Amino acid sequence: MTGPRRFRAGRFLDAAAVHAAADANPRLRQFMRTVAAHSEAGEVRSRRLLEHLIRRIVDDVGDLHLGNALNRLERIAVLRDNIAAILDHVLEGGTLPEGVRVATLGEYFDQLSTEMRELSRPRDGIVGDAPLRLADDSAAYADSLLREFDAGGGAAGRHVEPAAMVGDAFRAMPADRQAALRRAAELEPAGLWRAVAAESESGKRAAVADLQARLGGRLSPDELTRLRAAVDDLGRARSRGLQMSDARLADALARIGDPDLRAVVAGGDVWLTQQLAVHNPEALTTLWRRFRDRGGRADDGPGFRAYLRHDMVTYGRGVLGEYSAAFSLSSIELFLKGPDANVKVAGTDLVGIGHDGWVWLVDDKSHRATSVGGVSALTDNLVTNLRRDAADFRDAIARLSRDDPGFTPDPRILDAISRMEDAAAEIDRINRRGSASTRPARISAALEARRLRLRVTSAAGEVREITQALRDLGLAVEPTGTSVPLPPTGGR
Repeated sequence: MTGPRRFRAGRFLDAAAVHAAADANPRLRQFMRTVAAHSEAGEVRSRRLLEHLIRRIVDDVGDLHLGNALNRLERIAVLRDNIAAILDHVLEGGTLPEGVRVATLGEYFDQLSTEMRELSRPRDGIVGDAPLRLADDSAAYADSLLREFDAGGGAAGRHVEPAAMVGDAFRAMPADRQAALRRAAELEPAGLWRAVAAESESGKRAAVADLQARLGGRLSPDELTRLRAAVDDLGRARSRGLQMSDARLADALARIGDPDLRAVVAGGDVWLTQQLAVHNPEALTTLWRRFRDRGGRADDGPGFRAYLRHDMVTYGRGVLGEYSAAFSLSSIELFLKGPDANVKVAGTDLVGIGHDGWVWLVDDKSHRATSVGGVSALTDNLVTNLRRDAADFRDAIARLSRDDPGFTPDPRILDAISRMEDAAAEIDRINRRGSASTRPARISAALEARRLRLRVTSAAGEVREITQALRDLGLAVEPTGTSVPLPPTGGR
């Protein structure tokens, strides 16, 4: 017999994120203060202990959930096999297998429905209405957590304090800031560490305000001003050290062949440029090539960082928008072209058939503007996109037919493809003939006659309206989600 499966989900938690969550939660902050007050190691040990506890609990809850989900998937597989065996037997001309009643098939479907429903409700799927129990004996569980923590020397997960970088930052400070820090360290060491080690801006503001209140009357206003600047310097150095060590950066730089890009990364932003170099050097190289092709200078590190951030934000909104729109358009019963990660590829984003048989051509505009004045995929390039999509769908049907001689395409799909091809031909003719002033109305009528709808969605943006010129072509807006605010440009 094998033991319970271990997935160790906690090891994927980022130390900075754990600390930021702890700083933002009053009960966790109180826990750290209580532990620090009863520990010789003080604040450092309390923060590491909390990180260890969170990782271990995430491990254990994750094991419970994922183990339960796998068991449920195994039961679903058995039920589906049983149902398929019965249906195959009947479809091949036989009666129900021996010993199988009609009610049995219904019971199988009911069980399958229950398992599928519970699979989508994580907590109910694990324990139902019962309390979540990680162990039979809570005292023994707590004891095991502490023994495991002590055996590891108080180091949890991937977190190691970047003492060298913080020390370098201190030595690089003006003498008056160093003096203010030393004075604060003598009077309020725990409060000073909380201010330096805060992982979030809100946590930092609260810690600095608390430190200033404790030092009020003991440090002059000028000393408090210098102390705030010194805390900022040390906090940035610590955060940078947590994100990127010298060895990790050196390894990333060694994998970059372009000397200009290597220099930009070496002196670049820790939280974006260097992180991308570590985690996805191929994407970094591609984006660098695009940046240079568009006129970016080889020594413009800040410009490249701005380009990276803009690309990541717009790409992320586009991917989120397409998938959100696809799952929100309840009127579409069958997608011929679904969402994907290639949001920069020209063409329509989604193509589907509605419950009423109408074909929807969708372009998602998940950006910050509230109004759309141009949708080239559904206007200037509509003929090209209709023909390309129709050809792709016919190619897919041909491949399925070659792979499976028994394959029969859905008549609704064949009809939709034919209507798309007819519309492309008619709109091409309209574009080449007749008055330009009547062109929008004639295109709209051509689409209407072939039961085609043009839609603009905004699943991850602010779009709520389109221009009259677009409405004249038969376009409409389908708000399919709520706006997603962009993060601030600044921050550590």
